[in-house]
Amino acid sequence: MDNTIKVSVIVPVYNTAEFLPKCLDSLAAQTIDSLEVVMVNDGSKDDSLAIMREYENKYPGIFRGFDKPNSGVADTRNLGVSKARGEFIGFVDSDDCVEPAFFEKLYNGAVKYGADISAGNVIEIIGREDNSQDVHVQDRIKQECCISLSETPERVNLCRPYLCNKVFRRTIFNEDNLFPHGMCYEDVSLIYGILFTADRIALLPDVHYTYLRLRSNSISNSADEKAFDVFKACDIIEERAHRLNDYSKIGEVIQWVIISHIFIRVKRAYDDPNKPFKLKFIDRAYEYLDEKFPGWKRNKYYFANKKNLVFRSKALVKLAFVYCNFLPVKM
Repeated sequence: MDNTIKVSVIVPVYNTAEFLPKCLDSLAAQTIDSLEVVMVNDGSKDDSLAIMREYENKYPGIFRGFDKPNSGVADTRNLGVSKARGEFIGFVDSDDCVEPAFFEKLYNGAVKYGADISAGNVIEIIGREDNSQDVHVQDRIKQECCISLSETPERVNLCRPYLCNKVFRRTIFNEDNLFPHGMCYEDVSLIYGILFTADRIALLPDVHYTYLRLRSNSISNSADEKAFDVFKACDIIEERAHRLNDYSKIGEVIQWVIISHIFIRVKRAYDDPNKPFKLKFIDRAYEYLDEKFPGWKRNKYYFANKKNLVFRSKALVKLAFVYCNFLPVKM
């Protein structure tokens, strides 16, 4: 019998006792025949650690728990990676659940194509304060295939910048591919370096990760001044692209990725109640792009989509914010 662990699932835990049992139950129900769950407690103040110990006792050798002082999700994930023993690594947030065949499908896809990464689609559920929900199926992957970003770098858009909808060959994680300490968007800053490191990426349309997000967690409510860490993350994305690849071949794609991430945060600022903060964020976004990429308004990938044309003008974006303050419109 082959005792090789196929997938190590890393679950960073911080004050999620309310949701953690449901998450861990979904991992216990996985159909893949060789899986370990690496739970890392980041100094929780609730009952999260006790729940982790329960699952260690209930599933010995499968659920493994580690405890550390609070230092943030980046350090927590890095510790999980260092403890993982599987051929592949996956990540699940401790307040999410996954379907029973989720990791079996991702693993089988990676094996089928000899891929370093296997990725599926994402379902985003946005919870509102009135307990209603918006469900968005992000099904960019339309057909099963295997891609190489060294050959077609523009297809990075199909992979999405998430950790949780993928499995990664464990050997990809090394000193150059660790989560940066002490900043928000640590996953975004790392994921593109990993995607461009991989020789082959399997894309699977029938695999979905369900991601939960509270609508009240807007750009300032969730991170306050830490929202500006997105610019640090973008610096890391570009620096790693220069180091890992022929930048002359992928430079415009990397600029497209960075422009997209910045304007995603600008769009989310529509929901932010702190008007001075969001206007400050807009100013910084355009200053950053003008300084970093003087020709960004001509990026062929980003502006191939006509709905993005409004973002060429900071004045138009600011006008839209003022308009929405007087006439609330669902964006």
